[in-house]
Parts: sequence; C-alpha cells; structure tokens
Amino acid sequence: MINGMLEKVIATFLLFAAAISAGPASAGSLRAGEYACAGSGGRILIGLGFILKSDDSYTDLDGKNAGRIVFGGTGLRFVGGHLDGQVGRNVRGGSNFEINMISCSHS
Repeated sequence: MINGMLEKVIATFLLFAAAISAGPASAGSLRAGEYACAGSGGRILIGLGFILKSDDSYTDLDGKNAGRIVFGGTGLRFVGGHLDGQVGRNVRGGSNFEINMISCSHS
C-alpha cells in the first residue's frame, strides 16, 4: 500500500518537474477565457469546463475550485482544482488541446 502510494507521488513529481524544466509550451500557452470539453460525438462534458486566467491559474465554471496550469513541451498539467493531475496534450493554436480522448477548446 505504501509502496504504491509512494510510486504515485514520485510519478506525479517527475511529470511536474518535466513540465517545469521544459519551459513554456512550444505551441504557446492557452488564451485566457472559458474552455469547454467534449467527448466522443462532440458531447459537452459537464464538470470538465474551466475558466483560464492570464496568470495560468484556473477555476471551475462556478469559480469555486482553483488551481493552475503548468506548460511544458506541447502539453500541460493541471495542478490543484477540479482537474488536478490531468495532463493535456497536443496544445495547438493557443485554444485547443486533448485530455486522453476528450477535446477541450476555448469557447
């Protein structure tokens, strides 16, 4: 049990460290504003949307759960907030990216 938890903590730390050391996303950071996330068939997934502020902090759509986004390479990582631990990939155009099979776009 403890070894499994320790492995998760180490893995999270390594991902976070890689995101920091990589510097800003090569695709550029995301534009500030509201983002909606959709699953297969383009269905909007309630609860995954967020509002990104210009300082790379974010909140859920109700403004109650706050966190921040760390950019690295062509991806990003959510730290804190309702999307804590989620990793976004394939950042493009400053307004689109994916979390696994979910597409998130600036509204």
